[in-house]
Amino acid sequence: MSAGVLLRLLLVAAAGVGCSQLIRGKSPALALAVSLAAVLSLLGLALPGLRTLWQSAGGLLAQAGLERELFLPVVKVLAITQVTHISAELCRDAGEKAVAAKLELCGAAASLMCVLPLAEQALALLGALGT
Repeated sequence: MSAGVLLRLLLVAAAGVGCSQLIRGKSPALALAVSLAAVLSLLGLALPGLRTLWQSAGGLLAQAGLERELFLPVVKVLAITQVTHISAELCRDAGEKAVAAKLELCGAAASLMCVLPLAEQALALLGALGT
């Protein structure tokens, strides 16, 4: 990620936080909408860099002789973790701590579901090595 993109990310984040804080006392719902808009803007700015990262990781996996299917559950878990964390923090900003806690629980369950096939493959491989 270039310094220019990082600077844009920082400026969008600062503007989003600043605007949200300015209007939070007068309109909490609008402040939440501004925070959500800032998060979506940050994601839009970061996507090209994430795409490049994904392509680079794919090249490294190919050089190592590994398939992307083995790496994909790890990427899915990372994505689920980040989306869950951001969503839970937005819920907390809105004063919904109970919803945030349930959302984190659902995110953990979704992560486990993504990793389960990989764990099954690992156990099958260990079983095959033991016989």
